[in-house]
Parts: sequence; structure tokens; C-alpha cells
Amino acid sequence: MDHLLKKIGISSDEEIIQRVLDGETALFEILIRRYNPILYKIARGYGFNHQDAEDLMQETHVTGFQQLQHFEHRATYKTWLSKILINKCLYKLKYGHFKYEVQNSDLISENVVPTFSRREQADLGKIIVNRELLNALEASLQQIPIHYRTVFVLREIEGFSVNETADLLDITPVNVKVRLNRAKAMLQKQLEQFYSSGDLYEFNLIYCTEIVNRVFACIQNSTSE
Repeated sequence: MDHLLKKIGISSDEEIIQRVLDGETALFEILIRRYNPILYKIARGYGFNHQDAEDLMQETHVTGFQQLQHFEHRATYKTWLSKILINKCLYKLKYGHFKYEVQNSDLISENVVPTFSRREQADLGKIIVNRELLNALEASLQQIPIHYRTVFVLREIEGFSVNETADLLDITPVNVKVRLNRAKAMLQKQLEQFYSSGDLYEFNLIYCTEIVNRVFACIQNSTSE
């Protein structure tokens, strides 16, 4: 994606959105790839399996594209898109048919969770992931009630602010803080030192292209009807 950004000479969401609205639809791929990892982690935090998470991501990106002209920039595109996903997750939890995963040691394949984090400032030599520890931490998170777990994922894994999290979940900032503290307290003490790892529910870049293709197929189908 970096080479594409350099080629077109823009990087901010606002610039990309404006050019997409002006007719450069292909640039929407940048937004899809940019926010795939975030959406994936949020969907997995709601208990959806890999396939359901992908489906929810696709629906979210398509809705984002269709509603892009109504994006008013009162929040960031990241927050706006995450809100769309959360609403879809809640709807699917209430009405949909999906496979709710019970965490176990072989829940996520080696292709889904990378061996190391890709965070830009991370020292790759120091962050080799302990596979058993990661699985245990994911299992511990899934044992936490969903309203605590989602706050934990948004705040500690995705880095949303207290106010952003409150807006996303339609709760007060005080409730965000309370739920986060309770979520941390529910995790096993021996794992708490690793709770901020961005490797949880990592969306491997292998799947990014697949989601891009699926989203654009839906967009093309909807515009041709």
C-alpha cells in the first residue's frame, strides 16, 4: 500500500475520501487495507469466527463506500467505520446465524496470527510471540463478558480514546473506565503484563487482498443494478 500512497501523493483519510467521491473509486482500496486489521480485531472481540469476521468486514466496507458522501468528518473515518462494524456485529448477534467460537489452544491457525508483530516502531528481535501464551490470552479474553471484552479490545488493543470508545458503544466515559478496569481484573494475573499486545486477533495481510476484491465486487454489482 505504501507504494500506492507515494504514487498518488496523498496519505490522509480526508484526501483519499475526497478523491473517491470525485470519482477515483479505485483509491478506496487504500481505506480498505488501512482499516482491515482494526475491523478484524473488533469483530473477533465480539466472538465471531474468522469467516464471519471477514463477512462483517466486507459488509462494513461496502456500507462505508455507499455512505461515504454522508461522512461529515465530525469523527475520524476510523471511528465512523468502526461504529458501522459494531452496529453490524450487534445486529448479527441478535438476529443472525453465525458460528460463535469457543476459544481453545488451536483456535487460530498459524496463517491467521503472524509470528511477530508488524508495528512500525517495534523491535522485531524482541517481540517473538510465545504461541502458547497468545492462545491462552485470547482464551482468557473470550471468557470475559462481551460488554467488558469489547471495551478492552477498543481501548487496549486498538487504542481508541475513552471518549471515542464511549461514542462507539453508546455508554458514558465513566462506564468505559469501569468496564475496562473490570475486564483487566478478570484476566489471569500471570497474563496481565501482556494485555496491550497488538498481536491479538491479528488480521494477516494474506487476507487483505481477498477482502479488497470482495468489497469491490459488491460495489460494482450494486452500481450496475
